[in-house]
Amino acid sequence: MTKSTISELTEIELIEKAKGDKKFFEPLYKKYYEQVFRLVFSRVQDVDLAGDITSEAFGKALSHLDDYKYKGYPLSAWLARIALNSCYDYFRSQKKQRHVSLENYISHDIVFEIEIEENEKELWLTMLPDVLEKLKPAELELIELRFFEGKSFAEIGYILDITEGNAKTRTYRILKRLKRYFKRSTS
Repeated sequence: MTKSTISELTEIELIEKAKGDKKFFEPLYKKYYEQVFRLVFSRVQDVDLAGDITSEAFGKALSHLDDYKYKGYPLSAWLARIALNSCYDYFRSQKKQRHVSLENYISHDIVFEIEIEENEKELWLTMLPDVLEKLKPAELELIELRFFEGKSFAEIGYILDITEGNAKTRTYRILKRLKRYFKRSTS
């Protein structure tokens, strides 16, 4: 099969072919490497470490490709799940805590969702890093996926292996708690 023929295959066709011949995984790797790397880097904040974890995640994906079943989500969601689990494994093995860096994110979506008064928005954005530090890792993951990475609730559900409704419910409960915390801190 020539390169031009390979490039004409759909993602699903590439995945199915890659299950039998790993060379078909290369275009998928090239397509999603940067996206997965950015996801990992946003969590570990170290370029070399992010590269290592991203490579590990793609290695796991390739070795478990036979387990992949299309469920209406792009391969990137499955790869994100593997990459996040690789990040969790790293933090557990190193007994390290994650710290959230908001430098690369636009935080205005979360401000809109949390319904902060217009005159309080600047204060909220200033307090946001400290507020996020108070979340449990699973809660922080929901907030990051939804508001910083722009994932839909359906995609979040798939990535975290929960239902779409559960992803939505958990997210809005967290937002309510964040708003209450903010109100208590500013009154």
